[in-house]
Amino acid sequence: MTVRTTAPRATSSAPATSATAPRTNAVAPRAAAASTAVTAPPAGLGKGDSGTKVRQLQQGLVKLGYLTQAQMNTGVGSFGPATEAAVKKFQGDHKIATTGYYGEQTAAALKKALTKTTPPPTEPGKFTKPAVISAPSPNSDSRNGADIDAIVLHHTGTNNGAGDMAWMRNPDSKVSAHYMLDRDGKIYQLVGDTKRAWHAGKGELHGVPTDVNARSIGIEIVNDGSGKTAFTDAQYKALTQLVGYLKQEYKVPANNIVGHKDVAVPKGRKDDPAANFDWARLRKGIGG
Repeated sequence: MTVRTTAPRATSSAPATSATAPRTNAVAPRAAAASTAVTAPPAGLGKGDSGTKVRQLQQGLVKLGYLTQAQMNTGVGSFGPATEAAVKKFQGDHKIATTGYYGEQTAAALKKALTKTTPPPTEPGKFTKPAVISAPSPNSDSRNGADIDAIVLHHTGTNNGAGDMAWMRNPDSKVSAHYMLDRDGKIYQLVGDTKRAWHAGKGELHGVPTDVNARSIGIEIVNDGSGKTAFTDAQYKALTQLVGYLKQEYKVPANNIVGHKDVAVPKGRKDDPAANFDWARLRKGIGG
């Protein structure tokens, strides 16, 4: 990401902007439970409907980052404007007519998306998705069918998690990541796994030019990147659980778990995560 003084170091695939980061702290969204399996309800739901099937739909939209937990709590079980808007956004990202009606085609797409992100049963040596706090960012677009086969780690460039998150949720910044790990180990999900976050910019993978954003999960770790500020124990523990889960869920090869400095073009354009990041600890924790 690109060094700035008041917000995280960020590079996007979107056009550059001269907007400055907001100086006020963002209010942390309410935590979304991530430990229970979420499934898609049957098709046939629209604005004005209510009941358990609508609630199930809302849970799926929260899981994928299209609806916040706070929005669901406000209208739980009621298919209102917020749910309709979330359905339209999901439909647009999956190239379905944006009617806002939850029909057969939308139900099939939601089922597929949730199948990819629902944690597998807990087994010895297996990772489940850690609890995340839903904090949706508008800065994303479609992967256009690309499979996830890489994980890219960044440092934000500051030690101010609230400011970092506010910047990545600001439409003017044109930057984002799928996840942000704060200093206390809390994990925020800004972009759903199925969507393309804007975190890597121009890049290559193992020397081959490619759209890194389209094929990767981007993780921002709150750290100033100086090489002198230690990454916290809480961050390493949370990162190990998150990367272990993502590696397992999307069958990411170990050598495709990289830093931004490894994929940025030209070489030397980026240096994150910082030189004092303990790669050996992470790789030992995830088993490769």
